[in-house]
Amino acid sequence: MRWVTYLSPSGGGERAGALDDGDVLGSPDHRGLAELLAAGPQDLARAHARAVDTPIEIIVELEARMAAPVRPTALVPVRAGERLWEIPPELVTGVDDPVLRTARAAHAGLAAVAGAEDGAAAFTPACLWTDDDGLPVQLSLGPVLTTADELAGAPVEVGVFVADDEVARTTVGTGDGWLVSGPGRVRALLPLSTPPLAEDDELYVELGPLGEFEVRVGAQA
Repeated sequence: MRWVTYLSPSGGGERAGALDDGDVLGSPDHRGLAELLAAGPQDLARAHARAVDTPIEIIVELEARMAAPVRPTALVPVRAGERLWEIPPELVTGVDDPVLRTARAAHAGLAAVAGAEDGAAAFTPACLWTDDDGLPVQLSLGPVLTTADELAGAPVEVGVFVADDEVARTTVGTGDGWLVSGPGRVRALLPLSTPPLAEDDELYVELGPLGEFEVRVGAQA
C-alpha cells in the first residue's frame, strides 16, 4: 500500500490519502497515518480499501500539496554515517514545505515508521538539513509512505542530485537493524550527504520504489 498525507482542498486540513494510479484518493477514515499504522495491518488495509472504493475526494498526485506522512510526537532518532541526532518533532516538515535559508547541507535516505508490533511497518523518504555548524535545522519526510510488504525486504537505491549533477548514490537495505529495530517510533537512516549548498540550489532525491522529491534551498525567509 502507498499512502500520503495531503492538505485537503475541501477542508484545508491534513488528511490521509491512498495513492493509486497517479491519483490521491482521500480517505473517509478520520484517523491519520500514524494512528492507522498503530492500529495494525488489518485496520490499515481496510482503510486503504475504503479510500480506493469510496474516496471523499480525488486529486491528481502532481496537484496535491503534500505534508509529512506522519507527525512525530517524540524525538526522531537520525543516523547519518557516524553521526547521531535526535530531531525535535517541531523540525519535521513535508517535502512541499519550504526549506530554511540556513540549510547548507542535506543528508538523504529513508525513515522507518513502526506499527502495532515491533519492526518497521512502513518506509518514507527522509532528508535532514544542517546549517554551517553542522546542526540540524529541518527534517523533511515524504511525500509517499510505502508499507513494508510492498518492498518485501528488497534494498532501496538512493540517488542525490544537485541541479542536474549526481553527487551521491548508494543502496540501503530495508532490513537494516537501525530501520527494523532502532529506537523511536519514527527513525531515519541517511547514508548520503551533499557538498555545501547555497541558497536557490535545487536538490533532487530518488529512492526507487519509495518515490522521489525535489526541493529548493532557501525557499523560506
